[in-house]
Amino acid sequence: MGIITTLSTSNRLAAARNQRGFTLAELLITMIIIGILSAIAIPMYLGQREKARRTEAAQNIQSLQLLMEQYNNENGCYYAPCPPGNTALTSAAAILSFLPAWKPGNTSALMYNYRIEVNNSGTTYNIGAISAGNSVSSGATCAGGEIKIDNNNNRCGF
Repeated sequence: MGIITTLSTSNRLAAARNQRGFTLAELLITMIIIGILSAIAIPMYLGQREKARRTEAAQNIQSLQLLMEQYNNENGCYYAPCPPGNTALTSAAAILSFLPAWKPGNTSALMYNYRIEVNNSGTTYNIGAISAGNSVSSGATCAGGEIKIDNNNNRCGF
């Protein structure tokens, strides 16, 4: 005759308790914590993306400033013919045709619109950028969201 081992009722209940899953309360608390962390992390991430875009635009403007100063040193004014009359280059394509050494990246997918404005005598300029879909205002003062620099290294929006 073989020995048959059976679990008592209390042993079966103890075994069942050891194999239980998460309670609804535990799952809800976990989801709330994940939601709070997401609410904090996602805006910070999106803010960093915008900050990186602005940094890229600021670097592009500084690159344009150097190219404008180089052009002035070689030609005696900031735009040919000297004096040029009031001139505004309002697109990346127009700027690239004037300053082909400018390397802003993929010109078909720029995150910012750029503008170079030269005065009538060709002795001063303003370079500006604003997020794509907007137009850079004329003059040296910054409108909301713009980044600008002029020939005297006056900056706004940086």
